[in-house]
Amino acid sequence: MQSKCITLLICFAEQQNRLMEQFRGIKYAGIKPWWPYFRQGLVLFLSSFSIILLTSQVTGLEQISGTYLGQTPPGNSPELFAEGIIPADLHSVPVFSPDGKRIYYKAMDNKGIMVLREKKNGWSNPMPLFVSDEVENSDDPCLDPSGDKLYFTSYSKENNREYIYYCDQKNSTKCNPEKPGGSLNSLDLHWQFTIAENRNIYFSSNGNLFCSVFRDGAYDEPYKLNALINTEYSECTPYISPDENMLIFSRSNSVKPDLFVSYKGDDGNWQEPKVLGPPVNSEHHEMCPRITPDGKYLFFISSRGGLFSAYWVDAGVIGMGVGI
Repeated sequence: MQSKCITLLICFAEQQNRLMEQFRGIKYAGIKPWWPYFRQGLVLFLSSFSIILLTSQVTGLEQISGTYLGQTPPGNSPELFAEGIIPADLHSVPVFSPDGKRIYYKAMDNKGIMVLREKKNGWSNPMPLFVSDEVENSDDPCLDPSGDKLYFTSYSKENNREYIYYCDQKNSTKCNPEKPGGSLNSLDLHWQFTIAENRNIYFSSNGNLFCSVFRDGAYDEPYKLNALINTEYSECTPYISPDENMLIFSRSNSVKPDLFVSYKGDDGNWQEPKVLGPPVNSEHHEMCPRITPDGKYLFFISSRGGLFSAYWVDAGVIGMGVGI
């Protein structure tokens, strides 16, 4: 967009140069010697001006107030979330604190987890989440139900293995990571995971979904979900409802990943998952579902716009059985 604007302005200036020469009665014979220098200066000026405008779009967050960065809530059709504020190429969906005053996300730029905080005069600019030197490439942020603890994945420098860590975010802007106690990290895991109200954690490992039960202050050995959930295909990026009665996840067949939803039956077992049809799923990739703490919106990652971007839609589309 920036380069197109510069090109159009240069073309306009060249046209004006021709008209000026013709008006003076001088046959136009190309650009005069002064023009290349003027043209170069114009490019530099417009490039600098464009950078200032782009920067002002970020610093202008102070003028934005309200939950969800002041964005207009979506209806039953998914919409790109906070275009121009949240990066268009994400590794997982943005995560919101229960009070809506903190937003965490991880872009594909390998800068680690970023956080925005709502203040009295608007939202802060995105800032890197501070972590210790013990871990690197923090990813996949996930808040516990209270919003006080931030969980995330990161590679340990000791053995280059990916683990789930957590840090306190209630009274601190820093992050001093710790591993949860117990056997949660006994399996190789990757990508988005999710925490229920009772602090049970659901995650994916090698294309299957697992749950680790939180008991007596520590996590039990993870168990694999039933065969209706885990199939010959690859299942990943789960979201669990706070009461553990609904599970949304991504399943990849031989073509692409789509979002599926399953509910617990009266016997406490997961029922046959059903695919979410249009407009949630599309002919592109859909993954990383997550419902906001207020239960109002479904967020997910989709490549329908060319990049893996965050989309949001009214969570009622799930209860309405859209595409099921």
